[in-house]
Amino acid sequence: MIRGVIFDLDGVVVDSHPLHEEAWRSLLSEAGLDHSFDPGFIYSGLSRREILERYLGPLSEPEIHGFGQRKDEIFSGLVHQVEVQPGLLRVLHQLRAAGLACAVATSAGAGRTHELLGQLGIAQHFQAVVTSCDVRKTKPAPDVFLEAAARLGINPHEAVVIEDSVAGVQAARAADMLCVGYDRGEQAQALRNAGASDVIADFPGDMVSYLQQVADSISISQRRD
Repeated sequence: MIRGVIFDLDGVVVDSHPLHEEAWRSLLSEAGLDHSFDPGFIYSGLSRREILERYLGPLSEPEIHGFGQRKDEIFSGLVHQVEVQPGLLRVLHQLRAAGLACAVATSAGAGRTHELLGQLGIAQHFQAVVTSCDVRKTKPAPDVFLEAAARLGINPHEAVVIEDSVAGVQAARAADMLCVGYDRGEQAQALRNAGASDVIADFPGDMVSYLQQVADSISISQRRD
């Protein structure tokens, strides 16, 4: 039985990927790495530390903090351009009307996460918000999703995760949660390979019925196995 839905932030709740790409390009350009940027890597759901060290090599905690702070400053200058994903507000209202709790679970930091949700006026739709600052390990570890479920007061197997990254799908499956991939590009097969039960390019018209159908199909498959 589904009792809660946990959403990833970037690429699922908000259409922020183009702005993150611009912010990372600017940051790496300032560090003299104009020609080494790989957009696909930053969308893979990895932590900020992993992204920074991928391009800059091993870094101390003060260096991680400094580069991270600068990236946030650049992103904050662009944040007014961020929009909620099409159909999300309708989905959130549907889930609330059906008595399903909603949470955000992200590898992003607390400051940027709450800034985005507040600016877009959607923070009140989520009963829990879990960021990288709340857990020891980020995706693909299951920590953020397990913490989100705990804050919602539900068991992991009662949650459905909506994710757009391979690391996020892996984290959801590691948490023993049903996962639906969200992809508006070319990652659909990669999300399925990582363990997504289904992949959508847009939110369904009736999200509650859709999620129940996905859950039912998994139950039938397990019974056959």
